Parts: sequence; structure tokens; C-alpha cells
Amino acid sequence: MIKFRNVTTAFLMNDDDFLLMKRSDNNKHMPGFWYGVGGHLEKDELNNPRAACIREIFEETGINENQLANFKLKYIAMRRSYNETVINYIYFGQSSTRDVVENDEGSLHWINKKTVLNHAFVDALRLTLSHYLESGEIMEDVLIGVVKLDENNNSAINWSVLQDMKDMV
Repeated sequence: MIKFRNVTTAFLMNDDDFLLMKRSDNNKHMPGFWYGVGGHLEKDELNNPRAACIREIFEETGINENQLANFKLKYIAMRRSYNETVINYIYFGQSSTRDVVENDEGSLHWINKKTVLNHAFVDALRLTLSHYLESGEIMEDVLIGVVKLDENNNSAINWSVLQDMKDMV
């Protein structure tokens, strides 16, 4: 049986820097890897990943919704992990503050966008962030993609615009 895990990730910017979390070396899941802020959707958030993302941002950084601008869902990335399908709702936005609180999940760092891809990310987030840096900042659409292996056995994502059915009538 395939199970589904719904998660959300936020990449917040202040000037030309992204707020990233480096997972603790003691973390049992991907120690030392870099992520945006985020986490699992709660049962009451399954139909509202934005609310989950806002909650996770506050829990992990202390940044509240009033300190965010242009906060938008830009990508939905899906991947299989053993018997799970992971669905990640990935948001981008601007933070009006660089002040963050400490948390027990890892350490928070502001990383310049010119060097952000020099850090160790899980493939889905690295590919998403790379796409965003190439064209996502001006993109108005929400893109959906599935992580897969290409002909060279490297992870890849083919992005497609998530069309609104009203546009197809």
C-alpha cells in the first residue's frame, strides 16, 4: 500500500539572501542537509498547505505572517520514498525581518542567492531552488513536477504548469 506524506517548504528572502535551515548533525533524518523552513501538514491543514507553511515558519523562525510579502505557492514537487509518495508544497516570499529565533530542528542562516546552491540539499529542493533562480522569480504560474532519475541516473524534475480547469473550457 502506498501512503502519502504532505509537507510544506518555505524559501524566504530578505534582500538577496535566502533563509535556510541546516539540520542538526544529530538529526536522524538527513543530518547536516540544508532546507527551507517547513514541515508536515497537520490533519486539519490537509486542504490548506499555506496555513501549514505559515505555522511552520512561525514555529521554526518566529517570523509571523505580517512580516511576509509576496508569499506564494510556486511549486508542488512529488517523489516516491520507499512505500510513500511525498508531496511538497513549496512557497517563496519576502521577509521584512532577518531576526529569527533558535529552534531544536537545526540552525538558521541567511545565505546569499549567488552561493545558495553550494550547500547540500535533498535533490527535490535543490532542483526546485535551481529552477526558481533561473526563472521562478518572474513566474506567475504554479508548477508541478515529479522527481525521477534521468538517463544518467541523476535526479531530474520535468515541470508543468498546474492549469486551472476553468482555463480549459
